[in-house]
Amino acid sequence: MLLLAALLLAMPADKRLQLSVKAPLIERVDPGTLFIETEGDVHAELLPSDEILLEAKKPGVSRVFLFSKFLVRVYEVAVEVPLPALGPGGCAPVIDAKTYEACRACIGPGEKVVFELEGLQAVARAAQVELSKASLAHLSVGFSPYGLRLKGARDEAERRRALRAVWPALLGPVRLDNP
Repeated sequence: MLLLAALLLAMPADKRLQLSVKAPLIERVDPGTLFIETEGDVHAELLPSDEILLEAKKPGVSRVFLFSKFLVRVYEVAVEVPLPALGPGGCAPVIDAKTYEACRACIGPGEKVVFELEGLQAVARAAQVELSKASLAHLSVGFSPYGLRLKGARDEAERRRALRAVWPALLGPVRLDNP
């Protein structure tokens, strides 16, 4: 079988935003965004106009997860603090566990990463570890040429919780194989 079928592309967080505690921000999102969830001290509300309203509760860095049928986007939001530094870029193709870890340390903004079979297996193992840390070990994660496949979620809320848990191991936008 050709190795080309095992290649996937990934990128770092989709957007990095600065926000003030004093002023809310309205940001346009992809049409078809169904749910939003936050990690940190930012309130996010999905508006009917394909926008989100972001309001800060206190200074710090937070994440906003935007869920659509086949994609999860992540916004990093810094409230009255500088955004965390990004890697210098120049990530080589991920061909195994060693190159996967090296890529996690240096991936730059907007950088595409090519995953080969063993590298993709390393990502799946790392994602499974993240599920275990989040007390979701009963779920399993895998990949197809179309994206991430999550199995065993009891409901949509648990599925979203699992996708949030595995995101750091995936190096960027999560493309979903099974909506």
